[in-house]
Amino acid sequence: MNEEFLQELHRVGREDEWHYKLMMQGIRRTLAARKSEGIFRRYLRTIRKNTTGGWY
Repeated sequence: MNEEFLQELHRVGREDEWHYKLMMQGIRRTLAARKSEGIFRRYLRTIRKNTTGGWY
């Protein structure tokens, strides 16, 4: 979700009906963007990032 969407969501109160609608709209946008990605990008997103900094 982009910053503009999150700022608008923060402005709306949690009890407001718009909060729910904005959340659903943001989730749909995110899922549509992920679905339109290529296979290689989806594969790269699922790979775990190794962090070995704690072993030193």
